[in-house]
Amino acid sequence: MKTLPRVHHRAQALVAAALMTGGMVLATGATAGVSHSAVPAELSPAEQQAIVAETNTVRQQADQQPLTWDAALAAEAQAWADDPASTAGGQLNHAPINNAAENMSGYAPGQATGQWAAEKSAYDADPNHDYVSNRAGYQKWGHYYNMIDSKYQKIGCGAKSGVPIPGGGWVVVCRYAS
Repeated sequence: MKTLPRVHHRAQALVAAALMTGGMVLATGATAGVSHSAVPAELSPAEQQAIVAETNTVRQQADQQPLTWDAALAAEAQAWADDPASTAGGQLNHAPINNAAENMSGYAPGQATGQWAAEKSAYDADPNHDYVSNRAGYQKWGHYYNMIDSKYQKIGCGAKSGVPIPGGGWVVVCRYAS
């Protein structure tokens, strides 16, 4: 068995490191370099954990059971975040989904959960809690409600930066399901 020269092992290590961190690999000839993309392909494990922890803190305050991360929901959410239709017309557009709820934000992943949780005051002030998504009340507190809805046990999210929409230039998509 032929052993590879040392430079190839280093290139292999760089390629592996880039792929594990969501970077791009640029290779020319016998050398390879790592370039981290300005547009991440998905949420980091730390961001995933933070979203779950923050959501579960909100749920605990509402006397609801905690959610668990779901890779399939996350893949669907990431696919929608990457889809140009999610930000067509320079605005956030919900996906046509069934059997799940969806929250979207134009801010970075670290800000999205807090943005949705801040709707609690509007939820508390609304005595009707009309759960029809196109009604005025729901428009003010629907993201918060999705976070605390007792019928959901799973969450999965995706994100993309550099999106030409007002706000933070992000699209963050979280899906909630039973």
